[in-house]
Amino acid sequence: MRPLLFIAATTVALTTATPTPIHKRSTTDPGQISGKTFDFVIVGGGTAGLALAARLAEWKNTTIAVIEAGTDGTEFADQITIPGMSYIHGVSGTTHDWAYTTTAQASAANATRVWPRGKGLGGSSATNGGFWCRGSAPEYDAWNALQNGAANAEDWGWEKMQASMKKAETFTPMAEANAALLSVTHDSNAHGTTGPIQSSYSSYQYSHLATWVPTMVNMGLPHTLDPASGDNIGVSFVPSTINPHNGSRSDANFGYIAPYFGTNLVILTGFQVTKINWNSTTSGAAVAGGVSFAANAGGTVYQVNAAKEVILSGGTIGSPQILQVSGVGPKSLLSAHGIQTVVDLPGVGQNLQEHLSASLYMQATDNDTWAALKFDQGLWDEQLAIWRKDGTGMWTYWNEATAYPATTHMMGTDASVWASSINTDSALSISAAASSMDSTVQAGVKAQYSILSGWAAHSKIGQIEMIFNMFGSAASMIGIQLCLQHPFSRGYVNIKSASIFDYPEINPNYLSVSYDLDLMRTAFKYTRKTIATAPMSEMIKTETTPGMPATDDAINGYIASSSGTEYHPIGTNSMLPLERGGVVDTRLIVYGTKNLRVVDVSIAPLHVSAHTMATTYGIAERAADIIKAKYFAVGSSSSSPNSPSSSGGAGSGSGSSNTNNTTNSSSSLSTGTKIAIGAGSAVGAIALIALLVLLRRRGNKRQQNAAFAASTKEEWYPTQPHAPFMAGTGKRNSAFSVDSMATATHPDNEQHVKYDQHYYPPSPMHSDNRSLGSGSEATFHDHPHSQYGAIHADLSTPEVAALHPSHPPSSPGPGSPNFSPSQRYTDLPPQHQYHDQPRH
Repeated sequence: MRPLLFIAATTVALTTATPTPIHKRSTTDPGQISGKTFDFVIVGGGTAGLALAARLAEWKNTTIAVIEAGTDGTEFADQITIPGMSYIHGVSGTTHDWAYTTTAQASAANATRVWPRGKGLGGSSATNGGFWCRGSAPEYDAWNALQNGAANAEDWGWEKMQASMKKAETFTPMAEANAALLSVTHDSNAHGTTGPIQSSYSSYQYSHLATWVPTMVNMGLPHTLDPASGDNIGVSFVPSTINPHNGSRSDANFGYIAPYFGTNLVILTGFQVTKINWNSTTSGAAVAGGVSFAANAGGTVYQVNAAKEVILSGGTIGSPQILQVSGVGPKSLLSAHGIQTVVDLPGVGQNLQEHLSASLYMQATDNDTWAALKFDQGLWDEQLAIWRKDGTGMWTYWNEATAYPATTHMMGTDASVWASSINTDSALSISAAASSMDSTVQAGVKAQYSILSGWAAHSKIGQIEMIFNMFGSAASMIGIQLCLQHPFSRGYVNIKSASIFDYPEINPNYLSVSYDLDLMRTAFKYTRKTIATAPMSEMIKTETTPGMPATDDAINGYIASSSGTEYHPIGTNSMLPLERGGVVDTRLIVYGTKNLRVVDVSIAPLHVSAHTMATTYGIAERAADIIKAKYFAVGSSSSSPNSPSSSGGAGSGSGSSNTNNTTNSSSSLSTGTKIAIGAGSAVGAIALIALLVLLRRRGNKRQQNAAFAASTKEEWYPTQPHAPFMAGTGKRNSAFSVDSMATATHPDNEQHVKYDQHYYPPSPMHSDNRSLGSGSEATFHDHPHSQYGAIHADLSTPEVAALHPSHPPSSPGPGSPNFSPSQRYTDLPPQHQYHDQPRH
């Protein structure tokens, strides 16, 4: 029996007369990438890593290798796929969890805290609570402000990030009956409609949730139209990453990768990158030539080469650790562990920020709670059968009732008094000492504190997240979770040895700056008033935890002893100017290197009032645009910072002379067909553009066929897509990049993935389904234009059948009128066979 495999990945070019091997979606065989050269090597197959890989792989002539330390998740299929399992029967503490532990927290009862982080394909997007929410517009605009006017800086403000987050999303509103019961509204313009990640709402909603909106409105909060609009202040229900078509989790693996059936992406699981390999470190910027990787500390060490870039997507803990063991970080730290310094970069691992969380629990008037599933085996089994049948029921439930109050809501007129008492110099002195900050890091934190103090009494900045939690320690227990959104406390991540397999020291310095405790105590008192306010008060019997006197000292003690992570660490590779302790610039290039990027939430320089999953996808989408713009606008002969160290093999295909010929021919075509599009007849302009496109397609087809006839090797593929439009000057139109180039490919090189189609993951719903986990092979077909997309194409239609005469009619896909709710996963069509023809 073959294991469940998620990624199509072997070689780039299909050049022989023999049938192409069946495409596996991931592999545990290091030989698939070892010793080979890929354009991009991505370290980490989590939320950002897989999203970025999928977007880069849309260029079929670009090769990508992803290395993930965890597994493909097959052994945790239920816990990953069924939404409710993440709380009641999740993967925390298993091999699918990094299970980090912090240092003892001096200001938080001197106790350590456990930090679960997803380890496996999809990362934390496959293990978290599914919240799909954004921060407020000023919070992302602050990322731009912190760049301090850096020249040629990329835009990371609200408009760009909102566009990137929408690009990742396909939104489905809450069912009308539930929306009416819970007073849920939405703004369709604030959401995406064709992205890989499904966002919707739990199909099952508990009766107590109907009290949330009216209670918080009675507490003085506004009823938010839609928290994804850039203004999340107030009370609302946020969407979850639930596929509304089958009630399953939509994560980076199933959203971005499962629909992909190209051959230019290889994902290796079960191996951890041990260090970055440098081609040059002696003069100028350091050049990353690839990475080394191994299965464990005593395992065989392999290498893979990067022709263009190495990209770190290991997360807020993993990415700074990889940098540090590779010689990029504070020189004193590296020297202490015998590591040669490649780039002395004091900010690596610094500026760690985390949402601190505590909870207040109550006994409800009945057992209509999420926790009832855990304590009633009969109900567990009954509801699981319902979910397996049609993807509905209690197992689809995730907490979605949230509120973001500002200090003005919680403190009233005292908010401005408290804000004026904030001494940023004192706070900086405390944080600098707690984290042994370099002067440049202090400069960056000082700039952040200036923003935070300005937000302290801001009516449009949520300082606390409140989550109405239907899960407690008994069947009748429910709670409200209180989470600090803009901490002043700053921590760090530092290696403890030169081995990547030794966990680093993680110290968030919880509550080290007293303003954090002020806000948490205020939120606790505000929550106590909330549960005493109608209509919520009518369904609460009593507060059970902490259930103690309301003195400040008692509340402070409870917060210090009971608080912990909200699972949102950021900042350890901050996107800031170098003089402010930055690690990456606004193009996410690590300072002091030429071709090393970080693409994950560790680059966020200042926290947002939201769960970080949507922001992480936005970072990945934005990074993909920036990377594509770079290689779109630059000729292939100058696009590679390295000299490829090998050719041939699955990843090889960059920097060949055939590549340059193809690109130059394309430019020549543009020069020979210069078109001046005037302001006159619109019809004439359209006709000229159409003619240009037709000529280019025919010309490129002839050039590609000639190139293929001359060489049956993979190297004939160009290292970048053809420009979709050539300006009148005959040069590549770089203005076409970033936004419009985001997912564009040349018509002769179109992507096979149609992300807005509903991919149904192979789940344990039906034993009679032929899922990928039961020994069937993952196959694909080569027609990207079918009515239902690349996954569930209706091959019975005459148009498609004519293109694929060897394909029998397939089972109807989820967009098909013949699709039934009981059909959870349709078999993929048979492998298309190639005979001496290049694939475009």
